[in-house]
Amino acid sequence: MKKKENLNIELELRAEISSRQFYNLLEQFKKQSKFVSSAKRLSAMFLGKINGANIDIRVRIDSNGKTEIVAKKGDFHAHNRTELSQKINKDQFIGIIKTFALFGFNSKITERENFVFDLGNDIDLTLVKAGKIFYIEIEKMSESKKIKEDKRKLLEILYNLKLKPINKIEFNELCDRLSKHSDWSFDGSKKHFKKLAGMLSAY
Repeated sequence: MKKKENLNIELELRAEISSRQFYNLLEQFKKQSKFVSSAKRLSAMFLGKINGANIDIRVRIDSNGKTEIVAKKGDFHAHNRTELSQKINKDQFIGIIKTFALFGFNSKITERENFVFDLGNDIDLTLVKAGKIFYIEIEKMSESKKIKEDKRKLLEILYNLKLKPINKIEFNELCDRLSKHSDWSFDGSKKHFKKLAGMLSAY
């Protein structure tokens, strides 16, 4: 998502969907909305705390060649985290992950297949496939004084699709299933870096 200079709060709502809903919505949005991109994405995620604040750092690359670091601050399940991103080069990917591995955060490697659509009004909708798990993300960059207004816009879109945003308990349960069936824990060992480098070669 494109970020304007004064907008650094990422409003993001998620709803889990079935495989049938995923493919139906994919066809629907291809016909009705502006298609932005489709890509497979490889990410290394580092989740921890700094000065009591939850920190979510992701080093990621997609099959279109986009490589970046994204840092998010706020509760992991929250819809309104502060977010900053920085583009990097593919040849920096492993070295930067080695740096963040020193933090001792909980870490995992994820792969997702994303289909992104522009719904207008700076709102992006992403259909996400993670193995046999499917979900939808709808997001908009915002600022403190517009959070309530912008959140209402995102909720309206979800409700019009007959979808309900997941709550904290449902979010944690979804993350547990993703960790069990799609993602893998990363411990920073030589074995895991070798495995990661093998996955990276496909990008």
